[in-house]
Amino acid sequence: MVKEIPLRLGEKVMPEAPKVLLSNGNYCIPQHYLTYHHTLQSVEAIICDIEYDPRYVVFAAQDLGDIYIQVGVVGHDNYHKKSSQKPNQEKLLFGRKWRVEKELPTSEIIQSVFLAIKKSREHEVRELFKLTLNDSTTTPFNTHIDLPLMAEFYESKSDESEEHTIEPEAEIQISTQENINNILEKITYDHSHLSLDDVQQRPNGLWLVDIKVHQTERSTLSEMTDVTLYLMLETISLNTLSRALMDEFVRLSDLQVDKHFNYKGFHRFDPTIDIAEIADLSQQSRKHELAAHFASEFSKTNQQVDLTRIPLVKAGALAQKHKQIIEQFQLQMQ
Repeated sequence: MVKEIPLRLGEKVMPEAPKVLLSNGNYCIPQHYLTYHHTLQSVEAIICDIEYDPRYVVFAAQDLGDIYIQVGVVGHDNYHKKSSQKPNQEKLLFGRKWRVEKELPTSEIIQSVFLAIKKSREHEVRELFKLTLNDSTTTPFNTHIDLPLMAEFYESKSDESEEHTIEPEAEIQISTQENINNILEKITYDHSHLSLDDVQQRPNGLWLVDIKVHQTERSTLSEMTDVTLYLMLETISLNTLSRALMDEFVRLSDLQVDKHFNYKGFHRFDPTIDIAEIADLSQQSRKHELAAHFASEFSKTNQQVDLTRIPLVKAGALAQKHKQIIEQFQLQMQ
């Protein structure tokens, strides 16, 4: 006789759903045979089983009936001007709110927390890239730049050159190494300095650029310790090199979360987990016959959940824009 399979808060088994025998000898009810009605209490219980980094505090709250999660980051205000009278002390800095649908599977709520942490960390990472031009230090990749203003500004500049030239040495012949070093002198990341380790041009014209990261006492990011960055560029300029660096910084930040984020001690997104084993478990939870009466219930329940995800659309300019897209692709609305 199969033992009763415990459920988490907010979960309910579909009527007559099958229990699946796994290769480890245990039975389970896969998530696609469950229905969900999560509450603030159930979301809080999920977050209690998630561990990452104590500096990233995950909150759950409710606003007008809607549940949301929000990440608070323990850190310094990157735009606070330090003074001897008012040292830049650490504080809890809050990111955006991430809405949690009550019908979301538990696994997807865990992944929402994972994504919220990733994007909170990326937000900080983008502010740690500093570029010095014209005796002024800026953070060109930060997410607070006025996008409507940028759209208007660049529309008025559309007839000007797209590539911003900063190297006065460009007027004379300098080596590729000197050009790269001149650019790197203008950049710091997380209070770390960058230096060229090697550069080669492939026969196809692409440049392979190796850059060493030199941390200082003020550097904080663990993933940048003793790191060499390996970049591939089509051309070498301030713009292409800076963007390639930023892409790599974000990739390393994401990888750091992948390795350390865990639910009940399981590091689901760690790249060392064998993907073939993940595929095998997925097959075990799905590769079986469904009784006809349950197959009908299963299809009906999925359709009902899908209907809850269709947004309510009111007449207006946006609705008209959507109507044109629907007609363009000849879509059938449920």
